[in-house]
Amino acid sequence: MLSLTIQQTLRSFCGPLARGLASAATSQPSAQKLERTRAPKTLTTYKKPFTPRKQYLFNEYDTQLANSPAVIVLQHYNLSGAELQELRRSLKQTAQNAHLMVVRAKMMRAVLRDTRYANLSSVFTGPSAVVYWDSTADGLAAMKLAIAAVQKQKKLIVMGAKFGDLLLNQKMMHGFVNLPSIDQLRAQVLGVVQAPAQQLTAVLARTPQRLVGVLAQMSDAKGQE
Repeated sequence: MLSLTIQQTLRSFCGPLARGLASAATSQPSAQKLERTRAPKTLTTYKKPFTPRKQYLFNEYDTQLANSPAVIVLQHYNLSGAELQELRRSLKQTAQNAHLMVVRAKMMRAVLRDTRYANLSSVFTGPSAVVYWDSTADGLAAMKLAIAAVQKQKKLIVMGAKFGDLLLNQKMMHGFVNLPSIDQLRAQVLGVVQAPAQQLTAVLARTPQRLVGVLAQMSDAKGQE
């Protein structure tokens, strides 16, 4: 009788708790996915469902590409586990909590297929990795910091990037990351706008002095007459 009462008590407590946790989980906003012109494949060429691991990787790559403000594509060669761990630590500390993920190039090309970023698939060749961020990061500033950290590692090559809706190749990235920051641009624009006003102020400030000099010369000339 006592055990039955305990079971009923546990059921009455755990039932609402489980429903509450389920409700909280479902109420959280779901991560965005890449927009596609057609639905992704669900079967292999042999008409078999993809393995759970491949489905997981596909969804993981899809989520990071869709939600990160910027994605940098890298090729890596013979990176040791210690070097990979150190690079992850460096990116997290110096590049606005950047994440480094080693990816399967073929799977990443499948994720990019039929999306606006399909042209980026050409840079996923050989051993590949991506640097990505949470959606709150400042994309341009974060990319600059991440590339500075990546360039210290000789076993990595920057292949390209996605910044918002822009796709960047190696040459474009070199110019893009060297752009001044928003604050620097504002200061430059403000300097251009203020320059004529400052020049006018300087001219007006000198005008009374010149006028005094001219009047003095005229007075001396009359005195000599």
